[in-house]
Amino acid sequence: MRVSNPLLAVAYAAVFLSIQSGCGGGGTDVNAPPDDSASRGQGESLDSVETRWKRAVKDKPTGLSSSLEVSGSSIFLNTSGKAQVDAPGALVPAPLFPNNQRCVFFADAQVGSQTGLLVLEGAQLQLTAGTLGTVDVGSAVARTQAPSGSTTPVVELTTEDHLTATAKPSVTFPSDWSGTDSSLFFSRGALVHASNLTLTGFTRGLLITPSGNTPISGSVTVTSATQMYWDSKSHIQAATATVHSPAFALGGEVEAGALTSTELQPAAKPPSMIKGHDADVTLRPGSAKSQGSFQLTQAVTQEGGMLLQPDLEIAYDTTPVTVKKDQRALIPVVFREKTLKGDAVISELQVTGSGKDAVSVPLDHVDTYLEQLWKTVGDSGIEAPFLAVTLAPLSPFIALGELLSCAFSTCPQAYPIWMNAGTVNRFHVIVQGNLPPGTYEATVTIVGRNFAPLQIPIQFTVTE
Repeated sequence: MRVSNPLLAVAYAAVFLSIQSGCGGGGTDVNAPPDDSASRGQGESLDSVETRWKRAVKDKPTGLSSSLEVSGSSIFLNTSGKAQVDAPGALVPAPLFPNNQRCVFFADAQVGSQTGLLVLEGAQLQLTAGTLGTVDVGSAVARTQAPSGSTTPVVELTTEDHLTATAKPSVTFPSDWSGTDSSLFFSRGALVHASNLTLTGFTRGLLITPSGNTPISGSVTVTSATQMYWDSKSHIQAATATVHSPAFALGGEVEAGALTSTELQPAAKPPSMIKGHDADVTLRPGSAKSQGSFQLTQAVTQEGGMLLQPDLEIAYDTTPVTVKKDQRALIPVVFREKTLKGDAVISELQVTGSGKDAVSVPLDHVDTYLEQLWKTVGDSGIEAPFLAVTLAPLSPFIALGELLSCAFSTCPQAYPIWMNAGTVNRFHVIVQGNLPPGTYEATVTIVGRNFAPLQIPIQFTVTE
């Protein structure tokens, strides 16, 4: 039938679509959540809500666009980043186990017309010209106090090893370099991009090539080199360093400066710890400054207060669980941080109820760079309440690194002690059949340092 009147055509179309939707062909489930970011819908499975929540945050930015400029007697940066290292500067090797040699090894080192393994021994090697190039950096410290043996404060960079799975160079050392092979074996690697790098200050040197060994003395210019090996406690000294950090934590004895963001109220004092990502941080002795903006995900005051307040949500099933005596059951819980702005930090876990002795929760470790910041600051003797924002009490819970009697997919997933902004994932509550047969109840309460408590009620029955 042809409809000549446009208004009647629209009316017929509306009626046709309403009939189609009522017949189940492409209709919408009335119980379905309205969008991916909505809370769990009635009857929706945990797999579905987890998939939907992850889809809602996929490719979305996290954190607050911020800038930073702080100063203090000791500023520490921990990251997994990169820095450009040019002369002037110094390489300061730490003693290598087992013979306490202080060595630096350069692989694929071109010296003049020869290419091989260059080994230089000495307590401090000066970079007098050229560049070490882009170097993988794990940490940096900017102190106002000059290091031992120097009168000038410097920035100290620690390299990060991305060559662990790469075979170290295999060479034969002369007899008068006895033990150097062990030093090379126990060393850690760092990718470098050396170019026309001139080094002085070493006590002796050796270039090992397939055609023979060449002693090096006084100074050496490395036309190019791709890898450097030395002890993990060794460091690079520079007057200034800009570290590109995909993720980082910065803190220490922060005394002045400011953290600024259009979404944050100005604070009277700068925070003593900052966590974020996508930053270029320039360090000078006693100061740190971001180049442009970065994404801030948490800031902790000297007193231990946290500036960003996340919003957490969990989804779980309340179906009673049955567990046989001396076995266990895993109860999945899906969680998310909804704001995509701030990290959430747990302060403790509580389990109450008649079955509390059978219930536990594995806790995850914090990111390595964050955990290392606390260790570095603590080892430096800095007394600060913000150091308390580290690990929640584990007892009577399980640290993920501890032995868990699990096999393959039945291993429980852990709850994050430090939950990154925008995270969507799941963890497991463990119910052990270690109580006499019977029916029990318990409540797991996740107490947040900067978020409202979350509760998970559990009912379970232990059978023979």
